[in-house]
Amino acid sequence: MDSNFRQKLKIKGVEIGDRKIIIRPGNQSLVQAAKEFWDYRDLLYILAAREVSVRYKQTAIGIAWVVLQPLMTTLIFTLIFGRFAKIPSDGIPYTVFAYSALVLWGLFSQGLIRAGESIIADERLITKVYFPRLVIPFAAVGSAWIDFAVSLFILLPLTYIYELRPTGSLLLIPLVMIVVMILAAGIGTLLASLNVRYRDFRYVTPFLIQIWLYASPIVYPVSIVPDSVRIWYYFNPMAGLIETFRFAVTGQGSFSWIGCGISAVTSAVMFAIGLTVFRQVERSFADFI
Repeated sequence: MDSNFRQKLKIKGVEIGDRKIIIRPGNQSLVQAAKEFWDYRDLLYILAAREVSVRYKQTAIGIAWVVLQPLMTTLIFTLIFGRFAKIPSDGIPYTVFAYSALVLWGLFSQGLIRAGESIIADERLITKVYFPRLVIPFAAVGSAWIDFAVSLFILLPLTYIYELRPTGSLLLIPLVMIVVMILAAGIGTLLASLNVRYRDFRYVTPFLIQIWLYASPIVYPVSIVPDSVRIWYYFNPMAGLIETFRFAVTGQGSFSWIGCGISAVTSAVMFAIGLTVFRQVERSFADFI
């Protein structure tokens, strides 16, 4: 056995004839894990592209579903909340107000759901070949980004139809997008870890996401939240991110840098928690899948 292989594996015994061998992966530092993940970045791109192609394979309109779903939801929200309930939209046309939030929400919710189910979905891959397991949930979040990019190409022309003229605020879009993907990856890897042992989370997650949607400023603006509790409201990380994204694509209204900062820090904490839990349990995945 060569020295490079010995560095990657911790060998506790060997069975050749009478002897017993137990081979298990050694503990990696965070730097080593990051380097190994970078070495497998091509696999990340391949899995993300595969996720998109498989999802829309044999569908009549293909990836157009990415645009159709939030548009249909926007029409329903506009009719119920904009026309009937007359919920304020901070001077932004309600169709753009709702659709801009749903586009970002789709990136978060789809990234989270796909990442949470990714380990179970790729169980054959996990049990047959070695690669950094984090590639799987991260690729799932990456596939949601592709959907987001398609929806964004519809959203920006929509703002011009309603005579909204964002300028330098558009520069906030990549920042918000990255933070949302970090949040989705963090919670998604945590759910992926839990799903391997407790399949109940596959049924609980969609219900929790539905509650989270109405707890976020999608059908209503942050401005209707009382000032006395607004600072706490921003601990829902999607609150500050949706508010900032809406300002970025419309150039109308305002957003809170404090709220955006709280959302960013909360997202980073969730990412750290998800990553830590995932790295602690990933060695046992093959035993439970």
